[in-house]
Parts: sequence; C-alpha cells; structure tokens
Amino acid sequence: MQILTLGNIFSLPLHNPVLLFAVVLLIILFAPIIFTKLRIPHIVGLIAAGIIVGPHGLNIILRDSSIELFSTVGLLYIMFIAGVEVDINGFKRNKVKSIVFSAYSFVIPMALGVTVGLFALGYNLETSLLLASMFASHTLLAYPIVSRYGITKIRSVSMTVVATVIIDTLSLLTLAVVVGNHKGDLDALHWMRFALLILAFGVAVLFGLPLAARHFFKRNTDSVAQYIFALSMMFLAAFFAQLIGMEGIIGAFLAGIALNKLIPSTSALMNRIDFVGNALFIPIFLISVGMLVDLRVFFTSFQAVAVAAVMTAAATIGKYAPAYLTQKTFKLKRVERTMIFGLSNAHAAATLAVVIVGRQIGLFNDDVLNGTIVMILVTCIVSSFATERASRRIAAQTKLGAKIGRKFGKILIPVSNPDTIERLVDFAIMVRNDKSHESLYAVYISNRQHANNPHWEHGDRILEKAAFCAAASDVALEMIHHADNNAARGIVKVVKEQSITDIVLGLHQSASLGDELFGMRLSTLLKETSQTIFVAKLLHQASTIQRIVTVIPPHAEYEAGFARWLYRLGNLHRQTNAKLVFYGNANTLDKVNLLNQSNENAFEIQRIELSQWPLLHTLADKLRPDDLLVAVAARKTAVSYAPAMERLHAMLGKYFTSNSVMIIYPEQYVSDEEQVKFLSGGK
Repeated sequence: MQILTLGNIFSLPLHNPVLLFAVVLLIILFAPIIFTKLRIPHIVGLIAAGIIVGPHGLNIILRDSSIELFSTVGLLYIMFIAGVEVDINGFKRNKVKSIVFSAYSFVIPMALGVTVGLFALGYNLETSLLLASMFASHTLLAYPIVSRYGITKIRSVSMTVVATVIIDTLSLLTLAVVVGNHKGDLDALHWMRFALLILAFGVAVLFGLPLAARHFFKRNTDSVAQYIFALSMMFLAAFFAQLIGMEGIIGAFLAGIALNKLIPSTSALMNRIDFVGNALFIPIFLISVGMLVDLRVFFTSFQAVAVAAVMTAAATIGKYAPAYLTQKTFKLKRVERTMIFGLSNAHAAATLAVVIVGRQIGLFNDDVLNGTIVMILVTCIVSSFATERASRRIAAQTKLGAKIGRKFGKILIPVSNPDTIERLVDFAIMVRNDKSHESLYAVYISNRQHANNPHWEHGDRILEKAAFCAAASDVALEMIHHADNNAARGIVKVVKEQSITDIVLGLHQSASLGDELFGMRLSTLLKETSQTIFVAKLLHQASTIQRIVTVIPPHAEYEAGFARWLYRLGNLHRQTNAKLVFYGNANTLDKVNLLNQSNENAFEIQRIELSQWPLLHTLADKLRPDDLLVAVAARKTAVSYAPAMERLHAMLGKYFTSNSVMIIYPEQYVSDEEQVKFLSGGK
C-alpha cells in the first residue's frame, strides 16, 4: 500500500485521485459563480478555469485519460440532451427553415474555407477542403445555456439543433473523402458499403431503439433503472456510430431523437438526465476544452498568430453569414438571428476530430493545430456571450407571459392508493402549463384527525410519496391533509378553499369505473363542483402513450370549459409526442381546429367524423395497447349532456379493460379573462 506524504499529495500536477476530483468539483462549483458576478457566461468561466489549471497554465491538472473520459461523456451528453429535448413537432413545422439554414451553414463556410486556404494561407486543395470542413462543423457547446433558461423548444433552437447534426455529418463525410483520396482508398465498393452501414445504423437506432425502450419502460417504472437504460443506449449508439466510421456525437444525438417521445421534458427521468449532465459531465468537458489552450505559442511565433487570426475570423464570419441570411430569408426576429449564430458558432467536437486526423496524415502543420485551439477558444467564448444574450431576452419575454398567467390554474389530485400516485402525479404534471408554473396540490381525506390515528399517519405517508414523485420532476406539490367523515365532501371543501380549477381522479388498474363507492364520490363532485374533472385509469406510464384517441359529444364546443380541457390535452400531446385523434361531428371538430389554430403552439390532429355519439364499442377493435382513450362527458345540467352518458362508465369497463382510459367532465363556468389565457397558451 502506498504511503501518502505531503510531498506526493501536493506535487504538481496532482495525481491523487481523491484530491484531483475534489479540485475539479471545486472548479465546477466556484468558476461559474465568480465569472457570473463579472457578467461573463458560466461556460466561458469553466473554459477559462481549464486554461488556468491545465498543463499549459498552472499545471495543476493533466489532461489525462480520466479527464478525457469525462470529457467524452460530457460531449456525448450535450448531443444526447439536444436530441431528447428537440421539439419534434416544431421541427415538422420548421423543417424547410432547418434545411435551408443547414445548406447556408455548410456551403458558405466551405466556400470561405477553401478560398482562405488556397489564397490567404497558400495551402493545396486537399488541405483547404479539410480546413473548410472545420469551419463548417460546429458544436452545441452553448446548449446548456438555452437549457438553463428553459427555452429549448423555441423555433430558432430547434432549427439549429437539427442543422448541427446535418452539418457535422456533411463535414465528417468531407473529412472521409479527403482522407480516402489522400490514401488512395476511394472506390465505389467502399462508398456503397459505407452507405449501407449508415442506413442500417439509422434504422436500428431510430426504429429499433424506441421499440426496445417502450418495452423496457412499461416493465420497469423505477426512474433509476430507466436512467441507466437511457445512458446505456446513448453510449451504445455512439459506439456503433464510431464502428461504422462516423463520430460518436452523431450516434448520441440519434439516440436522443429515438428516445424523444418516451422522455417528456417534465418527467423525473428528464430531470435526472439534466441534473447529472449539467452538474458533472458537461462542466468537465468545458474544462477540458480550456486545458487544450497554450497561450505561450502566440508570444513566440508570428506565423501561428497570423494563421490563428485568419482561421478565427473565417470561422466566425462563416457562421454569422448563414444566421443573417436565414433571418432575412424567413423574416425572423433579430434575437432569433443572435440565437442561431450563438449556438452554431462554437467549434469544438468535430473540429478537433478533423484537425487531429489532418495532423496525423500530414496535411496540417503545427500552425494549423495551434490556430485551431485558438479558434476553438474564441468561437466558444463568442458563442457563449451571444447565446446568453439571446436567451436572456427570450426568457424575459417568456417570463412576462408566465407572470400574466401565474394564476392560470390549480390542479388537485385526491390521493388514497399508493399504487396509483406516481402515474397520477406524472399525468398532472404533463397536462399543466409548466411555463406559468401552475400550482399542484395533493389531498388526502382522513375520517378524523388524531395524533395516534393510524389512518392519519397512513395519509401523511401517502402525501409524502406524492410530493416525492413531483419533486423528482422538479415540481413543487403542496400537501393537504383534511379531516372529514365523507371523502367527497372533504374534497369539495378543499376545492373551494384553494380555488382549484382542475381535479385529477385516479383508479387502480384492477378497479372498475362502475364501482359503487367511486361512483358515489364522483357523483358528489359533479354535483358540488363546477371544475374540470379528469377521471383517469392509467395502465402504463403516460410517456409510453402513442395515440390520444378522444371522443367528443355533439355541442361540446358550447361548454364553458371546452378550451380548458382541449388545452390540457394539447399539453399532454406536447409532452408525449403522441398523435391526437378526435372523433366527433363536423361542427365540433371544426371548433377544435379553430381553437387549435389560434394557439401559437398548434398541434397536428387527425379528425374522424361520427354520425352519432357514443359509439364507443365500435372503437374497441381499432385501439392499440399503447393508446389512451379519452371520452368527453358532461354533467346533467350541461348543454352537451345526453342520457347515454349514464352508461359511459359501464361501456368503458366492458370494452376497454386492456386500455388506459380517461373521462373528462368539462368545467361549467369560466371567466372571459381565463378563456383568453387558455386560447393564448397561458400568456
């Protein structure tokens, strides 16, 4: 056993793993705090800290295999999170913009790079093409800034994230072509084999991985196991991408895209992914980028300074021009141009891969290598400042809207069965307006309050579990323990005291919607409250839902709460990316379309007209195991009420025992002011 002494513990660079890791954690903790006070983005602070403590600075930490390991994980993590958080529906709406920006952001830097290489730096065509591919590629290094401000799903971010993968793939293909030509390996068989491998890899990840993940998530509800599964898939996808000749970042991003629908942004799993990445792996990656920089080179070689200046200027112009042209082409806002430029200007991952390969085959000299390091440093700093500025402005506008809609809604979850709590809380979080921070409450009704009452203690444990489930998604839940001999009457009192707007009731999967006790409680709530009531029987996690099949009765569009429940379903759709299918008559479905189009976050819907309602039994053979059947009902005094609704519970219990089902009772009164808030998405 090695004996520790002050000499071998504190000798530089540090080798003791315990002290080394402690120093890294202290840097991650204090660097952002110090630099934020200086109004410098925390990402720049971490890169600067890497310069200071790295082998070319104070030589406190070596960029050894352990740092490189964490750095690689951090880079893969950034791309994986970007894939998970990308707004798929937003991409569908803006796919033309994404493709045009991708074309601008690849062609312009390539043309500029070849020109600079041939005429400014005097390189040959091969070297100039390789140099140009470095200018074209970029890294989403500033993505954590966007994530921190909670604006990952806005148009400019979605466009840039998708374009990153397209551009980096093209840049790495350029690298493969140049290297193959240099080595004389270019032939039709080689490219045919490469294309087939890419096709097989894409199909396996984008189609095979979601099937495996859905199967796993249905049978393993533990969020820790789900986190390990997601991380394993990220690394496997990255490894196989490398195996076929691509960069691991492409595989990590595709894995994120594949799991996008199964990891809602408000879920406990997403919260864990964000927390671990932003707390550990991504900061170490940023520190490792700073450790590459050797500032002393530029005090000893004028040629290195000139090459670095030319490369940095060309790389920056090559990314600003596409952002500017995209803004003008599609008439985007100036802040969106800044966001696009900020996210796309940083050069790190693919750039390092190109320069290392170019150095190994003799196309790049030391001046290009050193110039690349400076280019990485400067573009990362510029990227961080630009993204921070744009994010702050966009978030300020978003927060203004959230402030206006602060009292937009309060959701109450009556809890009693510990087996249903997690899914109910998960569902309530998904249908809430997370931008306006709608309040979430859980209530447990005990027959009497007494310090030694076992029933009261059981209620406390149930409420604590509900709060724990919400906290796992970083959502605050207020616990209410109420004493009343009648559970339904106790819930009604809490609804009135807390000004609740929505009630989420749950059933155990073995229970029936027609249970007498449950029916009496629901009947009381329908008579004594006017709030929107959701009665949900969820057999699986909401994240595994593939379609939300909603049956709407005639005249439902005239109900006061029509916009509210439709907005809630829209939130559920955005969180799960499940397809929306609406059954109803033509007039009702026209109103659904009208309300949907008036919302800035309009969603795609499939409409199927029904001649009469309800014909639920005709849907039994059309539903799939991963569908959620939603039946919109009404109270007896409502305009859309029909006597057939009295048989609704029995019908659902008879024909849809293997499906997750939900009944919605729309709100009976809503003010004009709140109706406007719903139609505008809570703003």
